[in-house]
Amino acid sequence: MTLFELPLSAILLRLVLGAVIGFCVGLSGLGGGILGLQATSFVLGLDPIKAVGTTSLYLFLTNIAASIQHIRLRNVSWPAVWAVLAGAVPSNLALSIWISRQGDNGSFKAALESFILFIVFMAIIAMAVNMLKKTVDPDAMIGGRISNCKKRQVIGFLFGLFFGGIVGATSVGGGILLVPTLILLGLSSRHTVGSAICIVLVLTCITALVYGSGGEVDRITAFVMAAGSLIGVWQGTRCSIRVSERTLKKIMLGIIFAIALVMLLFRR
Repeated sequence: MTLFELPLSAILLRLVLGAVIGFCVGLSGLGGGILGLQATSFVLGLDPIKAVGTTSLYLFLTNIAASIQHIRLRNVSWPAVWAVLAGAVPSNLALSIWISRQGDNGSFKAALESFILFIVFMAIIAMAVNMLKKTVDPDAMIGGRISNCKKRQVIGFLFGLFFGGIVGATSVGGGILLVPTLILLGLSSRHTVGSAICIVLVLTCITALVYGSGGEVDRITAFVMAAGSLIGVWQGTRCSIRVSERTLKKIMLGIIFAIALVMLLFRR
């Protein structure tokens, strides 16, 4: 039996993958890009370039529901979102176009994956140190030292330039890198999650459009996984407002660490 030109077992696998990844995205804003890329490339066996494009489309579709939920719950800091997107959109568009024209460059992908792994483990260390403190000292955070709103916007813009390029090149890094950075800029955990999801929504839309224009997107896989993520995103988002901020930080750290292990175990 087939559905959408795929065996029923393949449809079910994509639905399950989407539900699991969607729950992680809704809960903490983390893991969608990395887990999605691993799922499409290693589990489903898509070509690396097509895996990036497909993951981007899947993340865009998934983050629509998550963004709506977080906006309704007022979990989004719009000044932070606009500041980061101001830098992220141009770099995302430029890198997406450039990478989509490079073909399957294995050495480039290996170098980029190693760099992302380094950033991920640095984020793990930073968040672990912050969690060991019994109380949060605002002066120990970047946001606590910067009282001028314009300076925060400039920093957000500069971080956005980096994040946009990473997402445009690989479809990963948005949540993993944005969440620790937004926390350091002074946002609460809940505002960090909602803001990161909205930022990733825009960036993955751009990436999916660019890769899709070159035929490097498996639309059926992306849509089926997105359908499976509906329940996962809904449940994850609801859980994110029922736990304490410290508990949510622990969950974030655990997800980041688990994703880092997945990247290490399945490196090409």
